[in-house]
Amino acid sequence: MTENDADRQMAELKSENERLRALLHQSGIETADASLALARRDYRHERQLAGEQTRVAQAEENARLAEDRADLAEAKHTNLTAIDAALLTNTEFGRQILENSTDCIKVLDLEGRLEFMSAGGMSVMEIDDFAPFVMCPWVDFWHGEQRGMAQKALATAKTGEVGRFVGPTPTAKGNLRWWEVVVSPIRGRDGGVEKLLSISRDVTARHSADEHQRMLFEEMHHRIKNTIATTLGIVEQSLRGAATKKEALRAIRERLAAIGKAHDLLIENKWISADIREVVAGAVSAYIGDGARVAMTGERILLTSRAALTLAMLLNELSTNAVKYGAWSTEAGQVVVSWVIEGNQFHFRWSEQYGPPVRPPAQQSFGTRLIETALPGALEGVATLRYEATGLVLEFRAPLASLTVLTGIAQNEV
Repeated sequence: MTENDADRQMAELKSENERLRALLHQSGIETADASLALARRDYRHERQLAGEQTRVAQAEENARLAEDRADLAEAKHTNLTAIDAALLTNTEFGRQILENSTDCIKVLDLEGRLEFMSAGGMSVMEIDDFAPFVMCPWVDFWHGEQRGMAQKALATAKTGEVGRFVGPTPTAKGNLRWWEVVVSPIRGRDGGVEKLLSISRDVTARHSADEHQRMLFEEMHHRIKNTIATTLGIVEQSLRGAATKKEALRAIRERLAAIGKAHDLLIENKWISADIREVVAGAVSAYIGDGARVAMTGERILLTSRAALTLAMLLNELSTNAVKYGAWSTEAGQVVVSWVIEGNQFHFRWSEQYGPPVRPPAQQSFGTRLIETALPGALEGVATLRYEATGLVLEFRAPLASLTVLTGIAQNEV
């Protein structure tokens, strides 16, 4: 090989080596670029995957929160439905209480003016339309002493305490009722008194029962006093009119026994019906015996048991007064008892004669109230007492229908 061939070959090897180096360099760059690109793609994929996972996790969390919110909303809806139903039930229950309560329940402002009245209250107060009464002063429903009591109860409630009183006042239609009243404060959120609550309970029946009981006790006391006075009067009359002690004792026993029977009759009320003449004769004989100190005139009338009992009680009162103060307190005194029927009216008259002078009492006694009011009123009648120069006169009128079973027409004098 010549030197030139060797140089040429060396030059070719060198050139090939450089070419290979260039190729190798170029290949490395491309490989690096490819790796970088692949790394970049992997990074982006990982980021996309992480983002997707985050989005999925967030979506799942949102779904869970939404489900929780839905459950909470459903629970709230259920609770609100239950509360609403309870409120409706309570409202209906309260409405039923207000409508059916026999108490008159009212709400007043602090000036005592009416703002509300329950339906049941309107019924017991006999108010058909509450509109004319809105903002009317509540105390205007009360009169006399009760008005002052109502004002005091309002003042007490405004201070935060409870005011109470009992008194009569008429309903809107004028029917008198007795009421037990409580006025109490209605407080606001701050604890201050904002309005007033007035509750009035109709206690008319209880008041009537109390009055009846009081009258019974008063009548018992009156009867005891009258019995003692009558007994003394009978003893004095019997002693004056008897020739001997034995005769006087017999008269006293007979008359006291007659009074006892008369009281038994009044208490037991055994009559079913009775002729008016028998009622009058039986009532007065207990005080004067069978003597001629009483004259009776009137037609035959068959009385009901109630009328017979009432008339006997009336005669008992009149006879007691006659023995104590009137015609039968003297030996010469007499009583004329008469009755007539005028149309559909019964007219009864008790007239005392030849007794001591009489004059009206300084004040009305219980016995006078019985004679003039209580007993006649039991037969829907009216009685008047007159203190005339000749003696006491009672006139009593009543509807015939309230006394009779049947009537006769013959006039009878005893």
